[in-house]
Amino acid sequence: MSRKRNPASPKNEERTVDVFCEHCNVQAAAHVVATYVKRTPENPLADPDDTPYRVFEYATAACGRCESVFLVEREHYEVPGEFSAPQGERVLYPTARQFLTEGMPTSVARSYSAAADSLTRGLYEPCVIMCRKCLEALCREQGATKGSLKERLVQLGEAGQIDQKLLVWADELRLIGNDAAHDLDVVIEQVDARDALDFVEAILMYAFSLNRKFEEFQKRRRAARR
Repeated sequence: MSRKRNPASPKNEERTVDVFCEHCNVQAAAHVVATYVKRTPENPLADPDDTPYRVFEYATAACGRCESVFLVEREHYEVPGEFSAPQGERVLYPTARQFLTEGMPTSVARSYSAAADSLTRGLYEPCVIMCRKCLEALCREQGATKGSLKERLVQLGEAGQIDQKLLVWADELRLIGNDAAHDLDVVIEQVDARDALDFVEAILMYAFSLNRKFEEFQKRRRAARR
């Protein structure tokens, strides 16, 4: 298997790739600083000049705004001496935020998706407000419907539906959501919105995903002992 620079690619110093930079929270041009190309023949037993190749180029690039590092994979389908057709590209590092809301109640999933979308768009106040709304939806779905949001969160803690550390996080999310919605002098920074979303993800994962998985684990264990 031979490795060489893709002849169709421009020189490194002339190239940029479009990426979404989470640090800048915008779509940005990342400057390619190094590449590695792997060419894999579709038929390893054929004459190297007569078989098509899958060409994978791995580019290390730096955001033009903040110099955050990215690893980008670009694929080509190549017939030697004839053509090289792009097959698409994807960012391998850093990985995009992935939080699965499958199996969560619609009201919770909808509020979370709105919060995550707001962060991506640079709307930090709406992000933390929707994080607070996630807590409202969580309380309702878990049966805590009476009293203030603070009181309802305490009810979840007392019922063991969230533990005490998550209860502290949830109360802080409640407060920052209040500030964003009502205090005209408060400025919500990107780091605050990102942290708020991280804390919401942890709370929702504990309340829904991990509890369900642990219950399934216990059932399997009980069945294995019979």
